[in-house]
This record gives sequence, structure tokens and C-alpha cells, in this order.
Amino acid sequence: MRRLALYTLAALALTAAPALAAPEPQTSLPDVADEVMCTVCGVLLDEAPDSPQAERERAFIQREIDQGKTKGQIEDDLVAEYGPQVLAEPGTSGFDLAAWVVPGGAILLAGVGILIGLRRWRRANETFAALAAEEDDAEPLDPAERERLEADLARYDL
Repeated sequence: MRRLALYTLAALALTAAPALAAPEPQTSLPDVADEVMCTVCGVLLDEAPDSPQAERERAFIQREIDQGKTKGQIEDDLVAEYGPQVLAEPGTSGFDLAAWVVPGGAILLAGVGILIGLRRWRRANETFAALAAEEDDAEPLDPAERERLEADLARYDL
């Protein structure tokens, strides 16, 4: 029984070793270009026209890929070369943090506003229903009062 367990562990170790030693998948140009902006055109690099700046950025990325760099390293090098405006996503610190916080806050405030509005609307409907129920229970008007009311209303008709 022990031998079977040892053989099983040895077989698992032998099959797991190549998977652990597998190199990290290489980055491709489209993989990076869909997260990087053309600094002149202001559009994603994979959608940018064949402008000289877009071609320079693509060539820069390709040289970095040929050197075996990872996507994160390439993006860091792009920021060092062209500045932070080259990244499609804003940063997560300083003023750039507002690009993440403001839309979320606006959505949250809109949700709270909708909830408050729904509560008020529901209370108004409950109040209206209670008033309508009270009117149904009210005593009918005296015929003389009804005539006076209709005469007053007729005066205001155009």
C-alpha cells in the first residue's frame, strides 16, 4: 500500500514539474495596445490611425515584447517614455482617483435620491388613500348645501 502511495506521489511530482517550470506567456502587441492611448490622436492605440506617433508607440511596444518584457513592465516603460497620459485607465492616486470615485459617488447619490422619492411617493399615495376612505365615510350633503355649492362652482365656470 505504501509503495502505491509513493508511486502515485512520484507520478504527480513528475507531471507537475513541467507545469511549474512553464514560462510566463509572452505579451502581444494587441494585448498592450488595447490599454494604451495614442498620445497625439487621443484614442486607444489599437484603434488609432496610422499616424507617425501611433506607429512610434507600436514600434516601442514591439521592441519591448521582443526583449521578453511583461505587460506591466511595458506599460511602466511607456509611462516613463510618454508620460502617464499614455495609459487608457487613470491612476489610482491623487487627482486621478477622482475619475474612479466621482462616477461611483454619483451613482450612489442617484440611488439614494430615487429611494427617497419612492418613499415620499408611497407615503403620498397612502395619505391619499386614507383621505379617499374618509370621504367615502362622510355624511352626504344636505340638498340645500349641494345647491349652494353648485351655484358657487357655476360662477367660476367660463
